Amino acid sequence: MKKLFVFDLDNTLRSTNLRKILPNTKKLIQEISANPDYVLALATGRGLAKLDVLEDMDSFFKYKILVNGAITLEDNLILNENHIKKEVVEDIINAANQRNIAVGLVGMKDEVVTFIDKEVEKAFDNFVDKKPKAQPTFYLEQHVYQMWVFHKDEKMLEKEIRQHQDLEIYHWHDGGFDIVPKGISKASALKELMKKYPDYQVIAVGDGHNDLDMIRLADVGIIMKISRGIKDAQGSFQYVAPHVDHDALYDFLKTQHII
Repeated sequence: MKKLFVFDLDNTLRSTNLRKILPNTKKLIQEISANPDYVLALATGRGLAKLDVLEDMDSFFKYKILVNGAITLEDNLILNENHIKKEVVEDIINAANQRNIAVGLVGMKDEVVTFIDKEVEKAFDNFVDKKPKAQPTFYLEQHVYQMWVFHKDEKMLEKEIRQHQDLEIYHWHDGGFDIVPKGISKASALKELMKKYPDYQVIAVGDGHNDLDMIRLADVGIIMKISRGIKDAQGSFQYVAPHVDHDALYDFLKTQHII
């Protein structure tokens, strides 16, 4: 059977605790990529600037769904892209500045913040190895595909953001959230890939709230154990896979005869 596999990155393929992709998971990526009946896709909230965490696994993915579906690459060339309007970005930045809240701005190749404070430093210490630079006028020079907020008083800003009907919010680790154009998600990007592979069985694997629609859409939906989104995912997945830190996803998919 021909199959289209789509995997989330953080805490699905890559352990955030251990800050790496573990050996058996690398083996899984390589085997799926090498099978002529399989197509391998990555779906992540990260942008290009933060994909260095893939290490030597980058070339094995035919498709990369980035910034929660705002950008899709096919063989590292742009297949689809959807950016946030400049005036909308400006509105959010102004609202955040009034509350002294920093905003992350994700471009095609770069990621910046409007300013750096303790909240931003905390977010990046917990999540990634690469620190952004402060560049508040970034949106005037480049398209912004995603914004993000990480702050103890983020609820104040979330209410403001939700007044923009053309924006979508996806919550992430420790209370932060991503902001993308309305209607854009990992699932919307996956739908476009499914049009290219209409006869393929789709297997989607993820752990977060931004993965749930993608998991529901798939023929076979798999959520990671101790997932952040598992409480909201009841009825939308077929399997629960072992925690990423156990490096057991390869054996699990073999045991279930999915690969």
